[in-house]
Amino acid sequence: MKNTVLRILIGASLFALIAGIVVLIIGLAFGWNTSIQFSNGFFWAGAILIIVGVVSFQGYNQHTVDGPPVHLDPADRSNLLAADTFRGKSLMAVFGISGLLLFGLSFLIGKLF
Repeated sequence: MKNTVLRILIGASLFALIAGIVVLIIGLAFGWNTSIQFSNGFFWAGAILIIVGVVSFQGYNQHTVDGPPVHLDPADRSNLLAADTFRGKSLMAVFGISGLLLFGLSFLIGKLF
């Protein structure tokens, strides 16, 4: 699968499905009875996923100089920094889209049931 956008969308959808199942299991374990309780659970799960995505991007975005002295060409160093930034952006996209999908599910549950 070469298409990066499609891979991110599929990963985010699967991650949102897994997170939704986890919230559903937690809700059943705690005895949630109303749709508002489940709606709130999905909302907070989405908020947590978005926060984790932003934090992961910030972690990959920081460039440290505390590592061992490695003698790289400026081009190689630039490629490594670009790869780290891309990893952070793709993780932020997966977590952010998953969080937005859970927000949407929360809204649907709150309005429909």
